[in-house]
Amino acid sequence: MPSIKHFHIIFVVASILLFAFLAYWSFTNDMMYYFYGSLFSIIIIGFYGIKFYAKVKELSL
Repeated sequence: MPSIKHFHIIFVVASILLFAFLAYWSFTNDMMYYFYGSLFSIIIIGFYGIKFYAKVKELSL
């Protein structure tokens, strides 16, 4: 059974992949507001994932 840590990491990776697809789709369909929003979300979720992983590593969970 996966722990909350594993679920969190999987969720962050899945979210980044979905936003990357949305960025590609919105760029090819000239929907630039969605494109920029997707890029912003990728950066924020990526930053959150890095900080979460560092905190988990620090706490030895």
